[in-house]
Amino acid sequence: MSYIYHGEPGWIKQPNRVVQTFRSGLCMIQQQYIRRADENIDYFSFREGDAISREDASPCIDGAYIFPTPSYQDMGNGFITCTVTAYGRVNTTGVIDLNKLAANYLSFEVDSSGEEKIEVSEKIYDLAVYRFTARKGEFVTAPFLPTLYIYDLSGVRLPVGQIRGFTGGNSFFTEEFRLGRKILSQESTNYGEFSEVIISAVASGDFKRITY
Repeated sequence: MSYIYHGEPGWIKQPNRVVQTFRSGLCMIQQQYIRRADENIDYFSFREGDAISREDASPCIDGAYIFPTPSYQDMGNGFITCTVTAYGRVNTTGVIDLNKLAANYLSFEVDSSGEEKIEVSEKIYDLAVYRFTARKGEFVTAPFLPTLYIYDLSGVRLPVGQIRGFTGGNSFFTEEFRLGRKILSQESTNYGEFSEVIISAVASGDFKRITY
């Protein structure tokens, strides 16, 4: 069935806008348009990579951009619909999920003769998963906060830094609990102008005791 249409000839925005935000701060906006199916259809009004209007981009903080290419559907009644999807972000911080990971821990002991012994034990490591949205051209790396620590199996956090002391007589020792972090994985999913990034980082470190 077809209809006689007396309205404007161009694309008309429909009141069915969809907005969905994700934990990473990524925001998807979907909007439909409709117009008459005639020989003057403009298939280039909405192009991949174009920014949508500021009003339509709300609540994104720095715009929303069409991705992927819009889709068109002939409704069979004299009208064509165009579905436009755009992506932006609602923040630049995303979220941090903190977890624990059990793994081996190395302890090095060097006696006064220079002989080294290595002991392997199990410890609990802080694990952080960062989820955020980056704009094209931005430098992507995991934040340095929060500090990730290492714990013994009872849950007591290991100290950090160097300790000096005397073993008796003229001998002394240094003990050092070294703490750092390393990246376990980094994934990025592209949505045109923006990418959703997931980075996993875990605490790293070891213990070294040297007797002089």
